[in-house]
Amino acid sequence: MELNTKAVEFKIIEDSKDEPDLKAAQEFVGGMVQGIEFPNGDYMIMNEEGKLMGLPLNPEATTLWRATFTKDKYLFGHDDFVVGPAILIKKDALKRWAS
Repeated sequence: MELNTKAVEFKIIEDSKDEPDLKAAQEFVGGMVQGIEFPNGDYMIMNEEGKLMGLPLNPEATTLWRATFTKDKYLFGHDDFVVGPAILIKKDALKRWAS
């Protein structure tokens, strides 16, 4: 799976020194944040109300979502999509947002 890591609306964090705090994450996604932990330990942050606000589809984040949450492994969520700006924090960079 090839992702456009230069997409303005999709940021991938691979170093913990670049991990955003809550305020920076809210500014990037444009509102309240929602976090989703991926099965591999990565963590995606998106706008909690993005769909209600009518934010545009985020094709890069949606591609990653659908490649991860596949129909053969998950009963629901496999056909979901991500809208608005999103941040993916790689597992090894995850410090602040770790559960």
